[in-house]
Amino acid sequence: MTRSDSAVDLASAAAAIAAARRVLVTGLVGADARAVLAACDVAEACGGAVDPGSPETARLVGPLVARIGAVTAAAADLGDRADLVVFWFCSAETKGTEAPTGIAIDARGAAPRQVVVGPWTGPAGKSPLRHLRLPATAAIDCARLVEALVRGMSLDETACEAGTLAVARDLAAAIAAAHTVAIVSDWSADLVGLAAWSTVSLVRTLAHIKPAFEVPHGERTDAAMAACTWRYAAAGAIDRADRLAPRFLPAEADAVRLIDRGEVDCVVVVGEATTAGAAAVDRAGDGIAILRLPADITIMQSLVALMPAALMRAAAEARA
Repeated sequence: MTRSDSAVDLASAAAAIAAARRVLVTGLVGADARAVLAACDVAEACGGAVDPGSPETARLVGPLVARIGAVTAAAADLGDRADLVVFWFCSAETKGTEAPTGIAIDARGAAPRQVVVGPWTGPAGKSPLRHLRLPATAAIDCARLVEALVRGMSLDETACEAGTLAVARDLAAAIAAAHTVAIVSDWSADLVGLAAWSTVSLVRTLAHIKPAFEVPHGERTDAAMAACTWRYAAAGAIDRADRLAPRFLPAEADAVRLIDRGEVDCVVVVGEATTAGAAAVDRAGDGIAILRLPADITIMQSLVALMPAALMRAAAEARA
């Protein structure tokens, strides 16, 4: 059963949510914080799950990255703040990194030095970027080596892959000569999260020595992530929406897995869903109820107000 906001009134939506065994609230791409919190209220009213959809909360080591704490900034800060920009294993197709030479010149009148680390070769004969070539499989080892070199730790070179160590030394030297370092990354395809963790750890180490930040592409940084973190201490994958005792289950209670495993029978898509979330809803077909509601604070608050009566009617009908 699929119902859109143009075909269902709020009373019907409340009844469908109340009648479900388990509800998932998702979507919220680009929604403002008030609408997100009202959507969370809906999930809390029925003991449902909440997951706006972020690569971080779908990864096995998502909690580890959250505990470490990432030092991040917006892409606009690259030209304004950094005099060294490192494109860390980003492909030429990565949004925001396909034209790195377009970074603005900073206030001192100098363009930041730009280094690409990874397999990307760039446009043949046209890229002025310095390229330190490594296979994607070396990303974690390289990050750990650079971090060790920056910290001044001793290394057993016989245990290191020669090419990876050479790139790490080269990059560590460039970092030492820089005033402010920015690392651009895209780990949206990192399902486990170790690569994302290694970059976060490296940037945090650098930030203790000099100004440094990461510009992560592919991650969600909108109000939905912030609002869920305020309320549940995690940006998503909340198995049970409860402000006092939320259950955060990364790589288990994210929207795509809940839908694909058939663990929810009602999905409330508020506003726009992520590409992966929308695909999961399409795969579910008519097997579950799909309610599509606008990310409108007035509508969501009205739905919250209807939930207690709807739940009481559903409980009465179940007992009859």
